[in-house]
Amino acid sequence: MMSAEATIRLEHRFDLLRQIISDYRVRLQAMEEEVIHLFSSNQLSAISQKMYEKQQIETFIDQLEEFVEVWEAVADMGIDQR
Repeated sequence: MMSAEATIRLEHRFDLLRQIISDYRVRLQAMEEEVIHLFSSNQLSAISQKMYEKQQIETFIDQLEEFVEVWEAVADMGIDQR
């Protein structure tokens, strides 16, 4: 069973992961503006690169959210998975 201190550290890690997810969402919003700028200057290759990067970030966000959801539930049950 996990100690109270270990549980707090684990909860802090989930908070950090949520912050990372939030930061990536902010990055996606900024990328939208970048794409608009690139479109206005007709930089199709750069737009393609941004779209690829966007897909990668969205996939990573989905994976992080799933990770937090699954393992936070395990942590909430107090199960030590060692």
